[in-house]
Amino acid sequence: FPFQMSSSNLVMYIILRRDLISALNWPVGAVATQAAHAATAALWTFREDAETVKYMEDMDNMHKVTLGVDSEAELDAAREKLEKKNLLHRVWVEDGMRVAIALKPYPKNTAKDATRQLKLF
Repeated sequence: FPFQMSSSNLVMYIILRRDLISALNWPVGAVATQAAHAATAALWTFREDAETVKYMEDMDNMHKVTLGVDSEAELDAAREKLEKKNLLHRVWVEDGMRVAIALKPYPKNTAKDATRQLKLF
């Protein structure tokens, strides 16, 4: 039988800047909102992608992993790594700053190599 993609195999990675809280004194709620904006933008951007459709068909079992970086420069470095690996994503910009990246949903191991150096947020 051909491999059946299950939504439980799919993960959406979000990369969020820690310095928004530590250096720029953003409230935690505002930073959480940026992660939500990035995730929503990625889901809408890639809404016709087969993995995104599968992920959204099983909303009650969505998996997300939120990773952190310490600056806009580190976010840019993470984005470059994603681009080199051809991993589709959306960068979220707020107040003229790149604040978060959300990848489209991928099978668990697909994005692991590009994100393994990042720690959980």
